[in-house]
Order: sequence, then structure tokens, then C-alpha cells
Amino acid sequence: MGLSAIECPDGVCHSHHGGHAVNRHTMEELLSEHGREWCERLAERIYEMSVDTFSQSVMPSLHAAGWQRRHLDWEFKLQNQQSETDAEPDRTLVDGMINATESFLRSSEVHRLFIQELVQGTFDEASDDHLRSNAVRQLIEEEILTTLQDKRAVLIGRLVAQLKSAADGDEQRAACAAEEGLMEVERLLCNHSESL
Repeated sequence: MGLSAIECPDGVCHSHHGGHAVNRHTMEELLSEHGREWCERLAERIYEMSVDTFSQSVMPSLHAAGWQRRHLDWEFKLQNQQSETDAEPDRTLVDGMINATESFLRSSEVHRLFIQELVQGTFDEASDDHLRSNAVRQLIEEEILTTLQDKRAVLIGRLVAQLKSAADGDEQRAACAAEEGLMEVERLLCNHSESL
């Protein structure tokens, strides 16, 4: 069952997340009227429906002998170039990935993050004040990333010293880990800035 709209109990569309554009003022009024707890309960129900829909419509087709399974068989060259016994580890791998996907979607951490993102996104959309997000973007792009670049050598040096014992005294290994760690932090900051 697909959601065509996210609606309040009185039939008024709650937010654009359900495919309906809502006047910002109307959205602010509805959010203040219903409160954050109501929004969280709504987001939780949407998550449950989404996972149920995935489990009932997508999972059976992945497990069935339909086009997805034939495509996976072709992708892993299971039909023509390998014997049935050689193909068993690949089949097990595919089945494991499918089951892991379902377990991932049903995990409490994903559940919590989904609700948090949907509710916070709804409240952020309703707010006309973009100064906070502009401030965060300015801090990331013009202050933090610039500082990381300016002090890169010093930071890498400190990280190498701290990681050296964990790297069993291998300075090269510690330097690689420090460089990769710094690049990961920069990537996370850039991604966060772009998402604002």
C-alpha cells in the first residue's frame, strides 16, 4: 500500500513529504497544534508501513525465481560457466545480502534515524529561519575546512604520534591511517554542508 499523502486526523495535509505542497504558515500552525510527539508517532507509523511494504512486495520477488534472481544468476555467471556445486557459495552470498538488507531495514537504529530525520526535516521545512543552517554552512566551509587545510601537516603529525603504538610502531601505517581519517572528516563535513 503506497502513501499518497501524510495527513492529520482532520484530513488536512500535514506536510509536503507525502507529495502535497503545504503553505509554510499552515504547516507551522499544524506542527504547533499537534506537537512533536504526534509527528514522531506519525513518522514511526510511516516507517512501519514502508518496511511492511518492502517485506511484502520487494522481498518475495527477490527470493522468487523472477527477473531479479535470473539477473543475479547471470551477474554471478551461475547458469552457464559454473557447475551447480561451484555456484553454491555465490548463491549463499546473494541470499545473505538479501537477508541482511531486510535485517538492516528492521534494525532499531535505522528505525530511530528514519523517525529523527523525517520529524526534524518536517520542522526545518516549516521554519522560515534559514540563518542557523547558513551559519553551520559558513562555519564548515569557511572556518573548519580552511583550518583543517591550513593545519594539515600539524594535525597529521599529532595523529601519527597518537596512532603509532596502535600501529605497532609502524610510522608509515599510522601516517596512512591519519591521512585517511582526516580525509574522511573532510568528506563528512562537506556532505553535511551540502545537505543543508
